[in-house]
Amino acid sequence: MKLWEKLKKENWFAMAAAICIGVAFYMLLSHISIFGSFFAGLWTIVKPLLYGLIVAYLLDPIARFYQVKLFHKMKKQGIARKFSVVLAIITFLVVVALLIVAVIPPLIKSIGSLVSKIAVFASSLSNGSQLSDLLGIHLPSLVSTSNSGNDLSSAVSTIVSFLSDYLESIAGASASVGSGFINAGIAFILAIYYLMDKERLQVGARKFFLMIFKEKRFVGMRNLVVKADAILLNYIRGNLIEAFIVGLTNGILMMIFRMPYILLVSVVVGVTNLAPTFGPIVGAVIGALFLLLESPLYALIFLIFTVVIQIIDGYILKPKMFGDSFGVSSLLILISIILGGRIMGVAGILLAIPVAAILQFIADGAWKEYNFRRKLKEDGGTAEDIDLDMINKIFDIKDDQAAADTSENKNT
Repeated sequence: MKLWEKLKKENWFAMAAAICIGVAFYMLLSHISIFGSFFAGLWTIVKPLLYGLIVAYLLDPIARFYQVKLFHKMKKQGIARKFSVVLAIITFLVVVALLIVAVIPPLIKSIGSLVSKIAVFASSLSNGSQLSDLLGIHLPSLVSTSNSGNDLSSAVSTIVSFLSDYLESIAGASASVGSGFINAGIAFILAIYYLMDKERLQVGARKFFLMIFKEKRFVGMRNLVVKADAILLNYIRGNLIEAFIVGLTNGILMMIFRMPYILLVSVVVGVTNLAPTFGPIVGAVIGALFLLLESPLYALIFLIFTVVIQIIDGYILKPKMFGDSFGVSSLLILISIILGGRIMGVAGILLAIPVAAILQFIADGAWKEYNFRRKLKEDGGTAEDIDLDMINKIFDIKDDQAAADTSENKNT
């Protein structure tokens, strides 16, 4: 440590460090494909484990609710935890089954009706009749009917050509779907084990990090995890409730105006509303296109009340649900959406806001810690003078929670 401090004071150290960083960065860019292949293979291995953690994280609040409300009087909390996990899994499966029974059949019916409508629209558009009705002029047929006798053989050859050209892609897509189902099953099984052994895993993690870090640094990391957990849970819970309210309101208004595809459009609007910033726009465009096939007037009315719903959602519903928990700058949210979409796809877009909020929280904590250290240095103190109360203030942890955490660390 003394040697490192001595090296940093040398005049040549900064130049040597800059050269080393530049060489390392050049080597990284030169061999980026190797790193890409390595991380792609690593992601394939780690993906089921990570998905299992995500499922366990989403089911844990339900398990905790049952443990606190139903089994809090049991002497053996380990058994109470197992009962709570079983009830949480049953609750999840029942909700999924109810959604499948209540939503999927009418949704499939709406999709079938929409597909048939698109087919009729495309057929009428091909001979110019649809455009003639819309524009009030006569258009010649775009498809010749003189070779109707060869339609069957032409269709068969087209299908054979399509299958031969895209057979590899179809096989790859089928394998990907099968792999996805297998990964989902593995993730769900792992989630059950994670939930059952949560307390043991937490104790093991505390012991491991206490061996690596000093108590003050451990408490700071613990406070960061607690705050990040609160941000994520608040966002997921609020976002799901908000999407349900928006979709339900959309469905009620479509029923009032007697529009078609009520369930299909409402589900699309609710699901796309989960994505920040661009989600509501995508939902409005898709819904308007569906309704445009039935009537331009329906599409116009839909767009009007969608704008009203989004204004109410943005200025009334969101502030009530989230409060000031996500006071994140628009630029940081936009950057998070772009990077999240590039790295993790749809999941990255959905998690853009909480990730941005956590990053901003970390940055604010680092700034507070920097000011604490600077003030201590001005007063003649050192970094060792930072106590646990200062660390709790840096991460906005309340006194009663800090006391509980400190007691828990001592017991560990």
